Amino acid sequence: MKVCLLSPNFPPEVHAGTEMAVSALALALRRRGVEVVVLTSSDLPHDGVDEIHERYDGLRVLRAKKRTDEWDQSELLRPRLVELVDRFVAAERPDVVHNHSLSVFGTGHVARALRRGIPTVMTIHDLWVTCARFFRLPPAGIVCPQDTDRTTCARCVNLTLGHPDVGHVHEVLRGRERAIVAETDGMRWLSAPSRTAADLVERCMPFARAVEVVPHGLLGEPARMARARAPQPGERLRIGTFGNLVEPKGVLELVRAVAGIDCELHLAGAFLGAEFEARVRALAAELGIALTCHGPYDPRAPHPAERLHLAVFASKCQETYGLVVDEALARGVPVVVSDSGALAERAGTGGVVVTALPSLTAVVHDLARDRDRLQRLAAAVPKALPTIDDAAARYVELYRAAGAS
Repeated sequence: MKVCLLSPNFPPEVHAGTEMAVSALALALRRRGVEVVVLTSSDLPHDGVDEIHERYDGLRVLRAKKRTDEWDQSELLRPRLVELVDRFVAAERPDVVHNHSLSVFGTGHVARALRRGIPTVMTIHDLWVTCARFFRLPPAGIVCPQDTDRTTCARCVNLTLGHPDVGHVHEVLRGRERAIVAETDGMRWLSAPSRTAADLVERCMPFARAVEVVPHGLLGEPARMARARAPQPGERLRIGTFGNLVEPKGVLELVRAVAGIDCELHLAGAFLGAEFEARVRALAAELGIALTCHGPYDPRAPHPAERLHLAVFASKCQETYGLVVDEALARGVPVVVSDSGALAERAGTGGVVVTALPSLTAVVHDLARDRDRLQRLAAAVPKALPTIDDAAARYVELYRAAGAS
């Protein structure tokens, strides 16, 4: 079997959630004897070169550079990219095309693949299909719809656009929706990494079919994941988080939550903005918190979860999965997660405490005072968690159901 993965970006340029899940899936499929080729894009400006052929972990990767009128802010029909995808599919002749985002390549390539007799499927990693702003994080006073009504969406988007006719914005959003639905109608199946994400997409988009749930699971090899040491008597508690450090991930809320606790606060990952990093450091200094910022972490080095006694993921986003939760649990670290999106689904996993953000401070303080409870939570973490290999096995079944040989 040969599979073409269409990914919004790909390592080594980007190591964000979707890109890491897709690259791990590619390697897991290869371990199952599947031939994999990757078609991806770039966040770097078009520099006169349309295509770059790369190798990553032994995978063949074609990186298509977008022109200024082919970014997400433009219309979803991008003829040059449609042609590029079609040429790549025609040359490679995969048994199935597995799309991981419509936001980069737009719409139109599914019909081309079908005309060549090649089925297309899609995994919905984020909520872009339901939200022109990607993350369903509206400004104050606007509530995201929980159905197919786009009235509040038009008002939300128009706060940025400033168009004199909000009705026109509403019609544009309806056109966007129609284009997405038409593209997905030609796909054999749709999947999402969590029940929360699948349910939300099914409610908010007039798709003709249910969305299959295929969790990403752990992306790395569990046997290579060292367990963190429990806090020793008299040892200062180490609390922290890791991943991309941005305001919507609740980093400031975490800083405020640990104020007054005799602990070390560890932040690992890239601050996606110098101004936000300065705000975090200033707040920690003002509150007298012992803060250590470790910067981006090297996947070849010990994982940042290994130094923690408690991991906190206080995201305000409507998360569709949360790879970082798996990464902490796999190392035996109890976690506190907010009730945003799919993070709350982890409540049934040992070592997870789900809390509304206004309760975060109280929950973290209670755990810091009760080290016996921390140890009980750590002991409740399952010794085996789902992995990307489990996901790959399910995808192979779904590829075959879609008609792949």
